[in-house]
Amino acid sequence: MENRHQSDGPEERLFTRSVAAQLARVTVEFLAILEEERLIQPRAGLGGEQCYSAEDICEITRIRRLHQDLGLDLGAVEIVLHMRRRILELLAQVEEMERQLARRESELLAEIEELRRRLGVRIEK
Repeated sequence: MENRHQSDGPEERLFTRSVAAQLARVTVEFLAILEEERLIQPRAGLGGEQCYSAEDICEITRIRRLHQDLGLDLGAVEIVLHMRRRILELLAQVEEMERQLARRESELLAEIEELRRRLGVRIEK
């Protein structure tokens, strides 16, 4: 069963535990273990039933692959997921720094061009 849940942003689709388990190709019992180990945190759906977002289901699938397909224990999975999140954060920081540097470069080039104009210096390209 699928529920709708109003969050701060646009409506987010939430899926019941059994549907989430099917979509992630895990058992409901495995979901309970992941919750107990605090690798995932379900949200309260309509009627207080625990539900999962599409993002949660992707994370559950990622955990399944690491645990079942690669044979990592859940402690190692937690470390891998933490490292993945940190890498994504660092990549976002690098991208932001690149944007800032590009903006600053444009500002400096414009300033150089303005100074050349004021001084009457023409440099052919």
